[in-house]
Amino acid sequence: MSVNPWLQAGLSLLVGVLTATAALVGVRVSTRGNDRATTQRELAARREEWWRRFVWASELALDPAPVKRVAGLKLLAKLAQSELAARDECLLLDVFQGRVLDELLEALAEPEQS
Repeated sequence: MSVNPWLQAGLSLLVGVLTATAALVGVRVSTRGNDRATTQRELAARREEWWRRFVWASELALDPAPVKRVAGLKLLAKLAQSELAARDECLLLDVFQGRVLDELLEALAEPEQS
């Protein structure tokens, strides 16, 4: 039984095209996965830096020196405007600032009462 040489060439060409297409699809899927992983790592690093800045600003806001407290509160307000501040971070900032502001207002009211 002899196979038509044109059929054999056509099948070989079809297999080659399918193999190349499958390889291209595999590379594209892999590249997209790597891009997503890189984006997630970058976002995690930026959020980690946001948290480091929150800790720094909160330490300033709790400092006994009024100038440092004001600077800390202003920094916290800026951090709240960041695109990295999700709902939970904004709630944390709101509670923290409220507590610090309440303490500042109480401290300011004490000299007047004396």
